[in-house]
Amino acid sequence: MKIVEEFLAAKTGNATDCEDGIVVTDGFAAVIDGATDKSGRQFSGLRGGRFAMLACADAVRSLEPEANVNAALAHLSASLAGRLPDGLSSGDRPSAVLAVYSQARREVWQIGDVWFWHPGLEGSGNWQRKKVDRYATDLRVAVLHAELARGADPVALARNDPGRDAIIGILRHQSIFCNNPGAGDWAYPAINGSMVPPDLVTVYHIPLGVIELVLASDGYPCALPALEASEQKLIQLLASDPLCIGPLRGTKAVAPGNLSFDDRAYLRLAL
Repeated sequence: MKIVEEFLAAKTGNATDCEDGIVVTDGFAAVIDGATDKSGRQFSGLRGGRFAMLACADAVRSLEPEANVNAALAHLSASLAGRLPDGLSSGDRPSAVLAVYSQARREVWQIGDVWFWHPGLEGSGNWQRKKVDRYATDLRVAVLHAELARGADPVALARNDPGRDAIIGILRHQSIFCNNPGAGDWAYPAINGSMVPPDLVTVYHIPLGVIELVLASDGYPCALPALEASEQKLIQLLASDPLCIGPLRGTKAVAPGNLSFDDRAYLRLAL
């Protein structure tokens, strides 16, 4: 396993703000996406997403090379839980999602909404937005299209997003679905210090003959075979859809002064 290309960028342009991370060891490669904090809490002086990302990065580095997905989930969760104060509510728990490649098992473990791609995989990679985000996105997009239809200034909407205001309650309450099998199809996986139900995690075996693999965070609209192509696609879409209500439709726009709508991480491996 060899790194062909890797790239990290913060949406603000300031690397110390970045809540995405990349880890490559002798046995594992991972792209980690810390969840944007909505509680306002900090942990050891860090926002929750960056704190969770760094905890997960350390956990991947200390994984036993032969670990299976269940052992990895337990280790990741325990590593973050051990750094958190007792008595946190689900909404106050920092969390992260990640895609991990196990070299020994030739598997990708997709824990949440992160990308993976390899030659021969149909489309632009494997990624599934969780149900609550699909619902929130539809509501936000509808509100912004209504504002535009009545003549609102797009620049003003980016600065003061009424669509984001409309969904912030949903976003703050969605953590009740995290790692919660009782939530049915609203349930989604993330590393937040609680147990992750294995059936919420995608385990994908890389076919024999595949010699390259891409892992990427959802700061990219798709996982393309090369970094330059991924960057150019993102740049084009940001120029045409800065409010993120068209091809980039999502739960937030590009904030004034920011470079993108989200942090991003890209890792291309030769297997």
